[in-house]
Amino acid sequence: MKKILDSRLNILVIVIIGIFTAFTLKLVQYQIIDGEEYYSKSNSSTRINQTVTAARGDIVDINGVPLAGNQVVFDVTINKAYMPSDKLNERILDTAKILLAQGEKLNDILPMETEYPYSFIDEKKTELTRLREDVAGVAIYASEQDVMAKLVARYKLENIPQEYQRLVAGIRYTMEREGYSASYPFDIAKDVSIHTATIIKELSSELTGIEITESSKRYYADGTVLPHILGTVGPIYAEEYRQLKSQGYGLNDILGKSGLERAYERYLKGKDGVVQIEKNMYGEVTDLEIVQRPQPGNNVKLTINAELQKRSNEILKAQVEMLQSRQAGWGKECTGAAMVVLSVKDGSVLAVSNYPSYDLNLYNSNYEEYFADADTPLFNRSVQGLYRPGSVFKVNVAIAALQAGIIDENFTYTCRGYYDYYTVEQWGGPLPSCASGVAHGTINVKQAIKVSCNCFFYDLGRRLGIDVVNESAHNMGLGVLTGLEVTEARGRLSNPEFTESLGGRWQAGNVIQASIGQLDTVITAVQLATYANTVANKGVRYATHIVDSIESYDGSQVIYEAPATVLSQTPNTNNAFDIAEKGMIMASEEGSAKMYLDELPYTIASKTGTAQVPGNLYNATMMAYGPVDNPEIAIAIIAEKGGNGYNLALGVKDVFNAYYEIKSQDPNAFG
Repeated sequence: MKKILDSRLNILVIVIIGIFTAFTLKLVQYQIIDGEEYYSKSNSSTRINQTVTAARGDIVDINGVPLAGNQVVFDVTINKAYMPSDKLNERILDTAKILLAQGEKLNDILPMETEYPYSFIDEKKTELTRLREDVAGVAIYASEQDVMAKLVARYKLENIPQEYQRLVAGIRYTMEREGYSASYPFDIAKDVSIHTATIIKELSSELTGIEITESSKRYYADGTVLPHILGTVGPIYAEEYRQLKSQGYGLNDILGKSGLERAYERYLKGKDGVVQIEKNMYGEVTDLEIVQRPQPGNNVKLTINAELQKRSNEILKAQVEMLQSRQAGWGKECTGAAMVVLSVKDGSVLAVSNYPSYDLNLYNSNYEEYFADADTPLFNRSVQGLYRPGSVFKVNVAIAALQAGIIDENFTYTCRGYYDYYTVEQWGGPLPSCASGVAHGTINVKQAIKVSCNCFFYDLGRRLGIDVVNESAHNMGLGVLTGLEVTEARGRLSNPEFTESLGGRWQAGNVIQASIGQLDTVITAVQLATYANTVANKGVRYATHIVDSIESYDGSQVIYEAPATVLSQTPNTNNAFDIAEKGMIMASEEGSAKMYLDELPYTIASKTGTAQVPGNLYNATMMAYGPVDNPEIAIAIIAEKGGNGYNLALGVKDVFNAYYEIKSQDPNAFG
């Protein structure tokens, strides 16, 4: 018995020795033979470069007053560098619940309603097509249930409660569309309240991978000052990203969408920075280094004076309200208006106003309301609205006739209240007349401008021909692009080609109607102001511009400075501009605009127009410049269905008063 026990004990000892020997050999292998390899592995790391978005450059007025700037906001961000991969859906759900409870808006572009049974949002057609074809991988005719099933499988949402699957799927879909990766974190909610940010921060230990980050959003000290010209910014759409990716843009970047924000995008966009995150083999962050600091975008300085711009907005609003208070038929139906104020010295824009207008700070939240408004406050009337000029066009015809030498300052024409060059039989109906059939008698060109005699200019237009009339108008800035840096309508001058393109036949009557600013001629308010500016400069037409310069974000370098560019120069042959100006002065001091302009302590040259539009209504137009002895500003106003043009002289007077009041307080207020 004893021998058996001794034998078993020996075997046990041998086994124990064998085990220890094996462990010892393995330890030797780990520490000595393979020690260097395992040491290297234990210290291996992964480096991830993440983009740090640069702040957008500011847009300021001529004196540096901010018009469009940046405001620091808090975003709730999913950072893949810190996010445990197996916890992503769980983290999204927990974070989304907190955000929704705090009334925050989630970054969710999935074009499906959030409540069961899910239905597609038909208004988002582009995104819906992409969802069906590209992301969900199902046919174009797939149902909501088919798409949802695909998304659940794609994002592994089977363990998410069914009532929350749409919520998480929407965020995952948006993350994918915005290029979520280790290099590009995803903002699950932007611009959250401080209270919400505090809650997320307090739960940071439970929400690993969810961060509170700071970013900037476009902010406007007064969003009503220059909304149509400043323009808007917004996210990059997939269609745009295909072209912008090579330019360094990410899917979650902000892009200028309209106005100056779009025109000067390449200057306003800053240069993004890079932060490098180092993680060890266990996914733990071991180091963080700023490789490249973000560089803010450049600042765009405008020729606008912010104070005059505010005053001009108020003046235009008061002008429309005055017209709307009139009796029916002569302004009461006024639906909107546009006004442009230029510097005569170089064609720079001092103010450009639209009425009605909107607030850029409310653009995103109130877009549907603005869009549905029958008075179209989003429409940039000053730059893109096309209107018949009416009698303001007559100054151009007078100048063309004087330059051509077919009349001089002493030439007279006898107006009988109707144009009698043709007989009734030749004309084929009632002869064209002056307004209300008034007979002006024997008058010269200056008097014809003052009283706006149709018959006088019918005859000049007939004698000049449409080609000469239009060439002169183009040189004045009508029917051509003015040079403004934002998208502008070109306009059109009446011509045989256009008439025939509509199936009509060009004939004598077309020429005389075109000569008083009717027929097919349509122009913008900025063209009308450019026209006034050209007359003030005796034929020198400057490029109309609203950007003064571009400066580096810290103001240390001027990158671009706008020159005073002459686009055309019409010789003052036969003193044509001087003679026309005398007529415009008479219109201000003796004509229908006298009731307002005669109150000013200096001399103004002006011309009004009353252009017929459908419905037996009239657009009111007016251009003016002054003081005549040394012109400083040129003004154009157009009022839709505003009745008689002379009513706009009130706005002209108020702009001159505002301009000189501001200048008296600061002689350098306009640069």
